[in-house]
Amino acid sequence: MSSPTVHIAQSVASMAVLYPVLGDNAIVFGASIILIDTDHIFEYVADTKNFHPKGFFIYHDILDKNRHKNLLIFHLFHTIECYLLLFLLAQTYSVFYSVLGGFLFHHLFDQISLIRMKKPFVRVFSIPEFLIRKKHCITSMREIFQHEDVNVQGIPNLEYWLGQWGIRLKPSK
Repeated sequence: MSSPTVHIAQSVASMAVLYPVLGDNAIVFGASIILIDTDHIFEYVADTKNFHPKGFFIYHDILDKNRHKNLLIFHLFHTIECYLLLFLLAQTYSVFYSVLGGFLFHHLFDQISLIRMKKPFVRVFSIPEFLIRKKHCITSMREIFQHEDVNVQGIPNLEYWLGQWGIRLKPSK
């Protein structure tokens, strides 16, 4: 998945390029490239029951460092169901075409990034896919820390954040 900095650059560049063609809808398109990732916040809060912004970044650093495991990530706004809903809304409110375009543009670059990391299926494409695959995959921070080979190198204040998230480390043998 691409970094926030990359998505901001994509947003600004796309707004500049598309504004002469789309007018104000170019701003909606560009904002959507960034706002699609608000579902990462939902994932963090649902998994940790914590709202602290710093914890959000620590959480995602741990996920990134442990992506090689059998990790499965669910981001609601990156699913076919969300795209279909946006398409249906666009039938009545045309601005949603720009939202849908921004979401798909964002997802394309995320997917290219995941392919480069050799993890193209770490994030689900649909809700039913998540419900089926979650039985055989790691889907939460608690499950990550049930394994012995968790990569937490360079994670500051790990014990503090695990405590905030209600996660107890597995005792060493």
